[in-house]
Amino acid sequence: MEFDHIGVPAAAKRDGMRFLESKRLWLTSPGDHPYRVEWLWYEPDSAEAELIRTVPHVAYRVNSLEEAMSGEKVIAEPFDVFGEVRVSFIEVDGAPVEFVQSL
Repeated sequence: MEFDHIGVPAAAKRDGMRFLESKRLWLTSPGDHPYRVEWLWYEPDSAEAELIRTVPHVAYRVNSLEEAMSGEKVIAEPFDVFGEVRVSFIEVDGAPVEFVQSL
């Protein structure tokens, strides 16, 4: 497991955000930020878990989402992000943690 980025819910849309229709989410690329910060802004009709929409998360790069999620409290099942990566979220000590797997 290796650090990938920190995701921070934004109060408003920011320049450079792309829209992920499946989650009704606007987000920046953490690779474009010098400190690997990903800014997130959810549309009001997003069905994403409130914990993910409202609390910052840390993300780790893993070889297998299924192995990383095993035995954990899953709050978002795996989904693709722009055909670039596949991600999932678990809850740890009341906070979201994201796992990122290359496609």
